[in-house]
Amino acid sequence: MTLTGSGHATARHLTDRQGRKRYTGLEHAASTSVQDAAHTLFGNEYVGTDHVFRLNGPRVEAFSGVDEGVFRLSARSDIEQYRALVHASRHRRHRLTIDEDWGGPVSVHADGSVFARRLLPGQNEEPCACSSR
Repeated sequence: MTLTGSGHATARHLTDRQGRKRYTGLEHAASTSVQDAAHTLFGNEYVGTDHVFRLNGPRVEAFSGVDEGVFRLSARSDIEQYRALVHASRHRRHRLTIDEDWGGPVSVHADGSVFARRLLPGQNEEPCACSSR
């Protein structure tokens, strides 16, 4: 699910029992504009999708993906190797902290999935003082 970038894209891979209906409601307008992306976080390579959006004024980049090695095994449908890799590295991966090189908070889960966000360069960190018209 992490790599699809869209609830509707996720839903087509699930059965009703797995929760397909949870992913078929309203979603962000840009969620289907999936981009191939790769980033190095904490010195490890990750592949996935990224989105840029406004958050109370400033533009923010959000990246979701998975460890490149895990992704390659999954793409090849090498389930045994995938399970072995995830199991062997599950205690080393988990982390939730700021990655200074990335420029924002990063959450890495035991299964190799990752979520990171950061302000785009040149963005003001203060909330927008825009007046509504």
